Amino acid sequence: MTQQFPLLFAPFRLGKHDLQSRIVVTGHAAQFYDEQKLPTEDYAYYLRERAKGGAGMVTLGSCGVHPTSTSYFINQNDRIIPRYQVIADLVHQFPVPVLAQLSHNGRRSGVQQREMLDGDWLSVAPSAVPTPAFSYVQAMPHEMSTAEVEEIVAAFGTAAGRVRDGGLDGAELVVGYGALVSQFLHDQSNRRTDKYGGPTTKERMTFLYEVLRAMRAALGPDLLLGVRISDDLVGYSIDYEDSKTMAPLLEATGLLDYINVWLGLASEKASFRAHWPPYYHAPGEFAERPAGIKQLVSLPVIGIGRINTPALAERMLAEGKMDLVGMVRELIADPHLPNKAREGRVDDIRMCIACVQSCVGRQNLALPITCIYNPVTGHEKQWGDPGPAPVKKKVVVVGGGPAGMEAARVAAERGHQVVLFEASDRLGGEVKLAMLPPMRESFEEIIKFFERQLPQLGVEVRLYTEATVEKVLAERADAVIVATGATPYVPDIPGAQGSNVITSNDVLTGARTGQHVVIIDTQGTPPGCVVAEVLADQGKRVEIVTGLNWVGSDIPGPVWHHLYERLLGKGVVMSPMTGVSQIGEDFVDVYHVVNTSVARTIQSVDTVVMAAGGQANDGLYNSLAGRVDELYVIGDSAQPRNIEMATYQAHKVAVEL
Repeated sequence: MTQQFPLLFAPFRLGKHDLQSRIVVTGHAAQFYDEQKLPTEDYAYYLRERAKGGAGMVTLGSCGVHPTSTSYFINQNDRIIPRYQVIADLVHQFPVPVLAQLSHNGRRSGVQQREMLDGDWLSVAPSAVPTPAFSYVQAMPHEMSTAEVEEIVAAFGTAAGRVRDGGLDGAELVVGYGALVSQFLHDQSNRRTDKYGGPTTKERMTFLYEVLRAMRAALGPDLLLGVRISDDLVGYSIDYEDSKTMAPLLEATGLLDYINVWLGLASEKASFRAHWPPYYHAPGEFAERPAGIKQLVSLPVIGIGRINTPALAERMLAEGKMDLVGMVRELIADPHLPNKAREGRVDDIRMCIACVQSCVGRQNLALPITCIYNPVTGHEKQWGDPGPAPVKKKVVVVGGGPAGMEAARVAAERGHQVVLFEASDRLGGEVKLAMLPPMRESFEEIIKFFERQLPQLGVEVRLYTEATVEKVLAERADAVIVATGATPYVPDIPGAQGSNVITSNDVLTGARTGQHVVIIDTQGTPPGCVVAEVLADQGKRVEIVTGLNWVGSDIPGPVWHHLYERLLGKGVVMSPMTGVSQIGEDFVDVYHVVNTSVARTIQSVDTVVMAAGGQANDGLYNSLAGRVDELYVIGDSAQPRNIEMATYQAHKVAVEL
């Protein structure tokens, strides 16, 4: 047992399982499913990697149990059993139990029903009452008869039987999250007069009790059964007080092995930012919720809420706030965090920066998740263990941004001799700017990780070194990887070359502006919005214009919601669906992109800031073409994109050297 984190790796028994750590991968939507909504082999390897990395238990994302429910995975017939078996076989290569999370979305499925134009199934609920939130489609559900409710109770039991037959170690019932169980529990959504209704939370627990009894009967006495209760942070679903009422009653049934505590709804904009807390939330901010539940029950309690370091996890255990520590994004960033912590290799951990760009952001695009600077996540089968390179080479990497750093790291890890040229005084590239705006300090963790890893792997990092053709050729390298980044792009707008026009990069590096600033954002990515906040904090009068449907349209939801709220609070004017026809010395002419005849002039403008992305800095690559046997161009110097795409391409090239 490590002395650094004695509680995190202390023996802990859950059911018949002795957990290898108290770090638990709780259920989350990783988006690894096929056209049948069944988990893929890539998902099995994704879960296996977290077990290999030292997690004590892993849980699949939500599996819908009945045809009236949409879900990421479908556990409605026996087709899922072989998929469960693949997952069980891979995860069980390590002493780690793996559970399935079972759910029914109830009236929430009505939105998907509308989106899919599918009339072959009903969106059902306890009562014919839609979700009242104005940020969510108020789709009217079908009110179930008593017999229809009993059918769904039975479906939970049958689904749990498939979990057993698939060789998994148990199941977890989704009680919160605005899903069907919570709809039965709350009086806004449950107005029934049969046995499933009632004026109190306790009386409305009948459906929950029946579901748990059906699941336990199907699982048998030896498999794990847990519940995930919630504070949904809205007025129309269960909250923390409801969870505290239910927890002792659930324990008293004798059916459960643990209680998992979470919060927030993905469907409610004011709530989902706590469900996936980005860097605007402090680490461990929500720990009082599992702590409160733990005071009421003797069952093991799993806690969550941006617990982002082993040290913080250890403190949560020491303070008695939880028995097991839920970590998801932290193990998306580094699935081997538990083992590294156990072995005292904390400096080797790739920290989650809570950017939610490549996990939540990709989930919202219905794409398999990954990590902004760990490209192996989501590609574990191909890249989980690439092994040493068959032929050792000398590799020169030019540019120390995310792409160059990742290429150098992977090449060196595989045994190549690596020299990295960086013109500035520090590695990081564009990350050195990304970390400067308010609340984005965590981005520096990307740089710090590589600053620790590259010397350890023997990479020769040459700062203050401008790479020329002559310097690169003098190294007599077997392979050269050019990662020279990009320069800011200025669109072809009349007047855009004026002395009053600067770029978002200029602002972040200290350029001065006048009092009235117009930001022209053509990307919908963070630079336009975060620069607006920087200028607003300086007391400037700021307006963002963009031709996109809304300001910041390509910013992941939890970050966007916080940032948008902050900009509104600081008086920033947002002008979406707005094009720019001309920039003058003290004005900007704009028009509506739908009806161009609707135009106006923004007067008394002192400074115009362009947030228009980059233009590839590929001169060195072009000059080296034909003079180096193995020549690669990666990152923004290939095409200006984002950190995720840069590190992915860099990793791919380095693995194939």
